[in-house]
Amino acid sequence: MPISPARILEDLSPFYRQKEFPVLLHQCRTWAESRPLEGCRVIDASPVFRNTCAKYAALLAAGADLTVAVSPVMPYNPETVTLLDQYGIPVVNAQQADAPYDVVMDCAGALSHVPSRYGYVELTRSGVERYARYTQPVWMVDAGKIKQIETCLGTGESFFRALEALGMENGQEQALVVIGYGKVGHGIVLHALSRGWNVIVADVEEKPLPASSVSFVRATNGEALSNAVSNAFCAVTATGRRHALSGLIDPADVLSSGVLLANMGVEDEWGPGIPKERILNEGRPLNFILPDPTQMCYIDPPLALHNQGAVEIAAGRARPGLFSPPQEMEEAFLALIRSRGSVPPEMLDHLS
Repeated sequence: MPISPARILEDLSPFYRQKEFPVLLHQCRTWAESRPLEGCRVIDASPVFRNTCAKYAALLAAGADLTVAVSPVMPYNPETVTLLDQYGIPVVNAQQADAPYDVVMDCAGALSHVPSRYGYVELTRSGVERYARYTQPVWMVDAGKIKQIETCLGTGESFFRALEALGMENGQEQALVVIGYGKVGHGIVLHALSRGWNVIVADVEEKPLPASSVSFVRATNGEALSNAVSNAFCAVTATGRRHALSGLIDPADVLSSGVLLANMGVEDEWGPGIPKERILNEGRPLNFILPDPTQMCYIDPPLALHNQGAVEIAAGRARPGLFSPPQEMEEAFLALIRSRGSVPPEMLDHLS
């Protein structure tokens, strides 16, 4: 029998202020009364870290019969897994999970093989391919604005927090090369500019940049890209593609330079030409060296939207196949964040 949601929130109180997770707290309070997941068997494969426990508290408050799945696809914190055992929340290996559940709450498609009675909730875009042909409802958290708070603003912030934890955040006089200008790359650039860094963006196509001081290199120009990386303080990949830099950069030039190399994608984006030991955290996402890979204020909204998807699917308010969260729901989340949260409003204004 799991402990009470109140106990979990009490254990989190030394680490997080209430204004850092207003949406999950709102769910805890309102669902404790309405119990929208009463008796519903739910399995959740969100990355297991200390701040994820607030998500579990909301699901328990909603009445869910909760199981947590850990996956080799995503990093997790072993100490938090041990804590869940103490809380009475079952933890299973995602690859071995096979019992039918009422709602499957997935991340990167790790639970796409698990039978579900009502449907699925997928946290990341990397899970889309696994669910492309599903006829059951698949709520795609990553399809709207809310996930950008994590992938753009939160991941950008955690990149610099990880550099600082390694004692390496001292490159403001040199260039930071950000390779890949999607949501993650955009967030890294925004936080770099707020810290006064010199920034070079590399992408396969030129896109609008947030400031005239940001330089651009076309990533298909291997010579220019290799030169930019070799002369930078740090170069970080955020392309979302495995081995994206293979054939684009000259490994000899990069390896003979003093540039710090980092990756913020799930896959190895530098490719086999760059030894793992030459990349910070051996090529794994750099922010996962941190106790909280994404700060609570940035992870709160998408985790809450993931929870909301379970409620909507269990209630039958979902259509077959992949679908995005309703815009009005996302706007309600944003209003709650603006009125009660700690994410800087000017950062929220950058969401597209």
